[in-house]
Amino acid sequence: MAKDASGKWIGYGPGDRSPEVTKIEHRLLAAYPANSHAQALGVIEDDLYTDETAAAVRELAKHINNDPALLQRMAGGQRLARAEDLGVADLAFRKAIGAYLPPDAGIPPPFRTPYPIQGVWADSRAFLNPPDAHSFEKATDQFRDEFMRLYRSMAGTNIWLLGYSMGGVSVCKCLNALPPEWRHFVVGVTTFGDPSMPAQGSLLGDDPGEGISKMPQPQWVWDRYWSYSIDGDWYPRARGLLFLLYSILTKAELTLEFATFLLQVLPTLPGRILTGQEPAGENPEDQKLHGVLAPLATVISTGGPNVIGDFFSAAGVLAALPSVIWLLFDAVKFIATQAHGMYGDPAHAFWDGMTAVDHAAANIRKVAPAGCTLFLLPGTWSNWDQLFQFDVAIRLQGG
Repeated sequence: MAKDASGKWIGYGPGDRSPEVTKIEHRLLAAYPANSHAQALGVIEDDLYTDETAAAVRELAKHINNDPALLQRMAGGQRLARAEDLGVADLAFRKAIGAYLPPDAGIPPPFRTPYPIQGVWADSRAFLNPPDAHSFEKATDQFRDEFMRLYRSMAGTNIWLLGYSMGGVSVCKCLNALPPEWRHFVVGVTTFGDPSMPAQGSLLGDDPGEGISKMPQPQWVWDRYWSYSIDGDWYPRARGLLFLLYSILTKAELTLEFATFLLQVLPTLPGRILTGQEPAGENPEDQKLHGVLAPLATVISTGGPNVIGDFFSAAGVLAALPSVIWLLFDAVKFIATQAHGMYGDPAHAFWDGMTAVDHAAANIRKVAPAGCTLFLLPGTWSNWDQLFQFDVAIRLQGG
C-alpha cells in the first residue's frame, strides 16, 4: 500500500491487491480509455495494481489537472497531486473517476451533511431468540465482516464508529480487523453500555468494573474512545460471575459445539455457583446470580424435578435445549438491567448536564468539526437505524 513520508497510508499503488483496484482499472479501461491510455499501456482489469496501472493513473490525472474546467467538475478544483506525481490512486482520484461513490453521492451538494451516516447491517438476533438464531459471537463476527466490506471501498475516509450494547463488541472486532495503516482514519469511537469497556475506562473516566465480554477495545484507540456507562448497567461494569454467565449466553445456539461448551463450564466452581451447587460467597452481585442456571442444569441432567444429577452427553444436551430455550433467555434478564436502556433518558443526564446521547453528539462536533462518516453498529435484536447510536447520528444532521 502506498504511504506518505510519515508512513501513513495514502492510497493504492503498485503491488496492492484489492477489489477496489479492479474498480479503478475498470474505469481506466472503460470510462477513460483515450486519456488514460490504459489499453496501450497494458492495463489488465484484475485485482492487482501494477506499474502499468500506475502509469495510466498518471496519464489520466495529468489530463484532468491540465484542464481547469474538467478539474473543477471532477475534483472540485483540487489538483490530483498524488495521482499525477506518484501514480497513486488515492481517495480523491477514485472519487473523481467514479471508482468510489460515497454514501451521500446521490444527495445534491447543498443538502449534504458533514456527518454522513453509514449503517452496518447484519443479523443481530442472538441468545436463542428465536430458537434458530446464531450465537452472539457469530453475530458480532458478521458485523465486523460487513464493516470491513464497506470500509475497504472508502479507505481513506475519516470515520467515527458508534455502537450500543452488542454494537460495542462489534466495534471492538471492527477496530481489531482494521489494518494498522488505516487506523489513523478513525477519528473517534463512541459506545453506550459497552461490553468491551476496558478496565481502565475511557476518556469519560474510569468507571467501576470492566466490560462483561473481557474483550476490551484495542489500546491504540483509547486516546479517542468515549464510552458511556450508567450505574447498574452490568454490560460495561461487570464483576465476578457475570463474566462466565455472559460467556455462556454469547455462545448460545442450537449446536453440538454449544452443548459441549456447557458441559465444560457447568462442572467448574463458577459454573456450580451459577447452578446453585456451591455457595456464592460474599460478593453481592455473585449472590444475585447464585442458582440462576439451576433450572437449566436440572433439565439437562439425570436428576428429578429441582434436582441436578449427572449431565447428559453433548448429544443429549443438544436434544434437550430446544425445550428449555426460555430458561437461557431468562438468564439474559440478569444482565440486561433497566439501566442499560437509559442513555437517552433526561433523568440520567450525568454528563455536563446532558444525556449520554446529547453529550456524544456535542463531543463529535467538538472533536471532528470538519465532519466524518458515522458508522453505526446496533444492539441485539435491532438495526443500525434504531436506538442510541442512531439517535446521536440524527442529532448531527442539519445545522
